[in-house]
Amino acid sequence: MRIVLLYLLQICTLSSCVMYSAPENDADFSDKSQLSDFVGCYINIGESGEDSPKQLLSNIIWPNNKEIMHKKIKHIHVQLIAENSLKVEAKSGTDIIYSSTFVNDKDFTINEGLITINSEFLGSLANESGNPFIGVAGGSTTIGLDKNGNGKMSDTATFAGTAFIFIPLAGHIDSSVRFIKSQGECH
Repeated sequence: MRIVLLYLLQICTLSSCVMYSAPENDADFSDKSQLSDFVGCYINIGESGEDSPKQLLSNIIWPNNKEIMHKKIKHIHVQLIAENSLKVEAKSGTDIIYSSTFVNDKDFTINEGLITINSEFLGSLANESGNPFIGVAGGSTTIGLDKNGNGKMSDTATFAGTAFIFIPLAGHIDSSVRFIKSQGECH
């Protein structure tokens, strides 16, 4: 009986994981950010962990827009046009590639300096063919400013359940990306 318990404990330990990815000298989110603090020019290509793929800020802002050629965008220019509205321009040099206006409490909500873009919770009963996972998963994508004033995105995901009915799985993934706020002109 003792061997069986040790074996089960070992399986549980080996079947869980925590993954974290962040750029060097990653700073925490600032909790004092207001909408006006987002004003500025950000480099479109984010800085992430060593083994993480490159993230583009334009792809986070306009994820489903197939018209935008994200790789051509060099900067994202954010302007406050009203107390609750931001104008966001995707730029390559002086050319504006794409532009949108976002209104607080309509297009997004800012809470304690953070904007949650996507938050979801899913359950799986392995109904689909080829899906061996039974359990729950949740995740979110949040953007804001870090304590140094740069843009920051955080992607988190957590899951728990079983694979093939008897193999326990649990994990948490957290990745951060920094988008440098340029001090000069936005071009």
